[in-house]
Amino acid sequence: MITTIAGHELRLLVRQRTFLAMLGVLGVMTALAGVLGWSSHRTIVQVYDQAVILLASQGKPAPPNPFTLKPSLSLLSNMVVYIPLIGALLALIVGHHALADDQTGGVGRLVFSRPLDRRIYVAGKVAAATAVLGAVMVASFAISAAALLIVNRRIGTGDLSRLAGFFIVSWLYLVVFALIGMVAVIINRRNSLGLLTATGAWLVITFIVPQFTSGLTPSASLNPTTAPASTSQAFFRATARVRPYSIAEQYKEASAHILATSQSTESVWHTALRISPIVGAVLVLTIALVVLIDRHDYSRSATNE
Repeated sequence: MITTIAGHELRLLVRQRTFLAMLGVLGVMTALAGVLGWSSHRTIVQVYDQAVILLASQGKPAPPNPFTLKPSLSLLSNMVVYIPLIGALLALIVGHHALADDQTGGVGRLVFSRPLDRRIYVAGKVAAATAVLGAVMVASFAISAAALLIVNRRIGTGDLSRLAGFFIVSWLYLVVFALIGMVAVIINRRNSLGLLTATGAWLVITFIVPQFTSGLTPSASLNPTTAPASTSQAFFRATARVRPYSIAEQYKEASAHILATSQSTESVWHTALRISPIVGAVLVLTIALVVLIDRHDYSRSATNE
């Protein structure tokens, strides 16, 4: 039954072009990150070549190529911004559509007129959403690997491992927002209000919480390498204690360490600890979704307006 429900939901997402839209948008974002990295690489190399010619004419030795000093995965650092900003919003829509149609169309009322375990229903819906997000991350991984191969002229197994680790963590992060989209549908009688509630949760997680826990400006909260604007004030010292539980900040820092683009170094264990709040959020939201659907009255259909 789980496979049947998941397969039906996947067909709906494809038919409504939600899956294709998400695949296209994140695919373009991944390709854009590669193009920006290639443009930066080309500019650095051209400036360096001109500097080498100038220094050689003056009889001075040339410094090392600055591009060789940069991490090999640095050209994809923009993905750490694109996924929380664009990918999370698209994941909200995937989660919202997974349950909203059953609410408004009366499908849920028809399905639960039969002896169907609601936990099986939840498992099928979650499996479909996670499968869609997983397929998008696999496509982004392939595009990123191709960009690395084009720009760096080579790609090692270490780079591929780090890249795979980054997209696995990104997949977990997007699953959080898909679950938020599902929960928002259940707790609201109107679908439009459910989507608005989910978007509000995205704003809180992505912008508001990082501002309070790190003292960042709204624009700086998107930059994983920017130091806090001020942590000397008593208020920010108090709110900084919540920072380990901010999944947006922990995602950005863990991703920077996985891609080896962070200025600081830490062990694999510390990076795993940064990922644990994301895993915890997935578990908590899944349990909440099961409880809410188990108590939800599907005899009353929600409205679109």
